[in-house]
Amino acid sequence: MNKQSSFLSKTIALVTILLFIGAGVTPNISGYDKKTSIQLLMEAPASFTSNDNYVNIYLKFDEGTGNTAGDSSGHDYDGKIYGATWTTGKYGYALDFDGANDYVDLGSYAKNKLGMNKTDDLKFSFYFKTTSTKKGVIYSMCRGDAYGYNPGFQIALNSNGTIELQVWRLSCGILISSSDSYNDGEWHYAEIYYNGVSDNPHVDIIVDGDLDTSYEKYVCEFFSDQFRYAEIGRHSYELDYYFEGALDEFKIIKYPGGNEQEPPIIDGPTIGQPDIEYDYSFITNDPEEDDILLYINWDDGTIDELGPYASGQEVIVSHTWYEEGSYEVKARSIDIWDYSRMSDPYLVRIGDQAPDRPTITGQKYGDPNQQIEYTFVSYDFEEEDIKYFIDWGDGTTTETGYYPSGTPFTESHSWETKKDYYIKARAIDIKNKIGEWAEHHIRIGDKPPNQLKIYGAVQGIPRVEYVYAFIATDPENDNISIDIDWGNGDIETDVGPIPSGEILVRSHSWNRTRAYIIKARAKDEFDYYTSSWTEFNVIIPRNKVCNFNLLELLFERFPNAFPILRNIFKFIK
Repeated sequence: MNKQSSFLSKTIALVTILLFIGAGVTPNISGYDKKTSIQLLMEAPASFTSNDNYVNIYLKFDEGTGNTAGDSSGHDYDGKIYGATWTTGKYGYALDFDGANDYVDLGSYAKNKLGMNKTDDLKFSFYFKTTSTKKGVIYSMCRGDAYGYNPGFQIALNSNGTIELQVWRLSCGILISSSDSYNDGEWHYAEIYYNGVSDNPHVDIIVDGDLDTSYEKYVCEFFSDQFRYAEIGRHSYELDYYFEGALDEFKIIKYPGGNEQEPPIIDGPTIGQPDIEYDYSFITNDPEEDDILLYINWDDGTIDELGPYASGQEVIVSHTWYEEGSYEVKARSIDIWDYSRMSDPYLVRIGDQAPDRPTITGQKYGDPNQQIEYTFVSYDFEEEDIKYFIDWGDGTTTETGYYPSGTPFTESHSWETKKDYYIKARAIDIKNKIGEWAEHHIRIGDKPPNQLKIYGAVQGIPRVEYVYAFIATDPENDNISIDIDWGNGDIETDVGPIPSGEILVRSHSWNRTRAYIIKARAKDEFDYYTSSWTEFNVIIPRNKVCNFNLLELLFERFPNAFPILRNIFKFIK
């Protein structure tokens, strides 16, 4: 390529970069990971309690007079009563709706207060009594105005006496009805759980303590600030489907972003013998102080599901192992909403133990017929003598004599053919207890990454952070890690790994006015470094300079444009 063509190519590439600055990137909005229905809990929900610290609104309807339904949650989301009359409730007073024009207006609190996000967790609960055979809405929220029922949420009683739940946004949502009918003129207690997630929210309808129905489906994204109208007793947008019957103790519990769970803390013996029963303690402090179940995996094929227990309660559980070995006891807690992550493994050693998996240290790359030295070390729990069995991955093996526990053994080996090999080793004690295999990956004929490139500001002012781009490619497309020496004593090592050719973006500032040399090098997955450090000069002068960092602006505006920019950087090298 002649000089004129080279200049033209670089100019086109740089103009392409500049064009990025004038555009924008739409951010992604997502919730937390999808949850799984906790059927175990739902089989007996009446035995579980959830803490009321997250009560969003609580209308007891105990005033008995007047046109205001007072909120007992502490938020003062009082409702304005239109037409509904006072009657005897399940507890104290209740509101009676005539099915013609009675309702309670909560619209002043819809936006961001009673309104909900798709990824929130909520529980709606209330007592109701009706003999109506026409559809009536118990609770409804919507955006209203020109947006109509978009998004919309409602709990209704169908003409056949089943409970209906609808959560809707655009053309997608959840619409389910209970299996049983409840328009028999008796008081019933409804609990409706909405577990919001980024994919498919999960809904449970529980009546009088029994799970009636569950459902899970994708719902388009919606947010709490999109709701403007909220009403009890009729549809909040269409202003029809008036409820006929009595309502009492209407409550909403809301966990913005979702209810959380903590794994149990495990304590107990770590050493034992087969056929002996041992006691272990499990304590779960639930963040919302909900009741919890315990799920315990004893690592011997036995699983216990126990509870419910109060948050913070110490639960003592006994267990017996019948075989010698090492066991990793794990547990998680489950409340009415969801389950926690598994606890960290709690190691229990039963009987005589096999030696630990050896540690293998040595080079990860080499050339054909090159003698490479490796060190193997393992520890035996009973401190018995051990020997090593080594499989070099090329059809040859080595078996050593016995050494004291923890004594390193060193051996050299060479391979003839260029390829990847997996060195495997395990330890065996004097009682012939065989430990687990350890593995070490080596590549014969590996090639180092190509020389790394650095892009960024060449001058700046003290104590201002500047963005730099580091890029290196690997001939075999291995992932790479990068070491960076910023020239002022600040050093970053093993940053990554990142895919070959991917852009690594780091920012840095210098406090003193002087010239600095940024140095960087890359290594592949086999610890093979580039042939030399790449150097990049930066001047922090005494006089003021323009504090404009093109790379910083570029990466801020285009966080997802790395693949395009990577090719551009290669093009202008």
